[in-house]
Amino acid sequence: MPRIATPLNDTKIKKAKPKEKLYKMFDGDGLYLEIKPSGKKTWRIKYRLKGKEKTYTIGEYPTITLSKARAITREIKEKILEGVDPVKERQKELEKDNKKFSYIVKQFLEKKEQEVSSKHFERSKRRLEIYILPFFKNKNIEEITKKDIINILKKVKEIDTPSTRTIDKTETARRVLSLLRQIYRFALHNDYTETDITAAIDITAVLPKREVQHFNAILKEEDFKEMYKDFFADYKGYNHILNALKFLALTALRPGNVRNLRWEWVDLDKKVVIYPASAMKAKEEFRLPLTDTLVKILKEQAYIKGSKKGVVFFGRNFNKEMSDATLIRHIKRKGYNHTAHGFRASFSTICYERQKDHGFPAEVIETQLAHVIGNKVTRAYMRSDFLEERRKLLEWWEEFLKS
Repeated sequence: MPRIATPLNDTKIKKAKPKEKLYKMFDGDGLYLEIKPSGKKTWRIKYRLKGKEKTYTIGEYPTITLSKARAITREIKEKILEGVDPVKERQKELEKDNKKFSYIVKQFLEKKEQEVSSKHFERSKRRLEIYILPFFKNKNIEEITKKDIINILKKVKEIDTPSTRTIDKTETARRVLSLLRQIYRFALHNDYTETDITAAIDITAVLPKREVQHFNAILKEEDFKEMYKDFFADYKGYNHILNALKFLALTALRPGNVRNLRWEWVDLDKKVVIYPASAMKAKEEFRLPLTDTLVKILKEQAYIKGSKKGVVFFGRNFNKEMSDATLIRHIKRKGYNHTAHGFRASFSTICYERQKDHGFPAEVIETQLAHVIGNKVTRAYMRSDFLEERRKLLEWWEEFLKS
């Protein structure tokens, strides 16, 4: 005859201390409290169904009180009498939740955050929040149709945001589709869905044809030299906007990497800036060699700001980075059809044309541009980031611009 358990009470449960091995305290009707050596207390129900003994986990004490655990036990027992297996039922509910678009997006973002720069990640997350999740958040991924996605792409132009209110939203819609394709590929390869419906969408049939646009850049040597001299020939220093512009022109970094430069990455003694992987587009650490002029610019910025904390090239607020619009506005004010990003194109074009003069191979130029060189195998064997070669290249570049 089975032993009848003495019902538990709150006093017994509170006094129950952890032991070297896991042990159980039974309440009756299959309900028991499992106490682990760590002190964690978990409610479980032991039951039999179709001749098999099974265990159903309710939750942890004291989150689940004794009275609540008993109430759940009665509900579970009723289901068992009807032939319903509570463990399988819970599994089906979890699978149903895992099919929700919002759940899949959450898993996708956790993976994406490890693969791209923080700024790229935030832009993708923002697009999701504005253009996609409001329509699909509570939907099961299997319920979403190709027509639903096409409707979203067409609605992009109707959604106003502070940054896109006055521009053509066609490119935004294309980026939204690109993001959806990434999500569906992730879902397909992680068994959240069996069909990638975005693969069947012909973007040219949905949106106007895109004209290829390039960043405006001055590529002719003499024209670029003239612009550089116009900006800096008579410059005496101590202007934080011109300092940022000169730093950009002399390094050919992405404008975002100049604007988001932080003092904790700068080592003036070793004449190097070490950008963490999270700050770079390629998600890889990047070392920027500093020339004497670049060191001078950074020292001036420290003097203007009065400290070496936070961002180097600040905006109106000393604690916030300078905006891209500030740099572009300054260039346009001088009357040049050139963008902040255009300095990279100018540097690349002229350095390749003048390769015989400076004597550095393509790998050095591309590394300074923070471009990924070759495939993973090639990069595994190429251990150097050409730091000293790039320092000499930047010294040559500065002398060339002043000559």
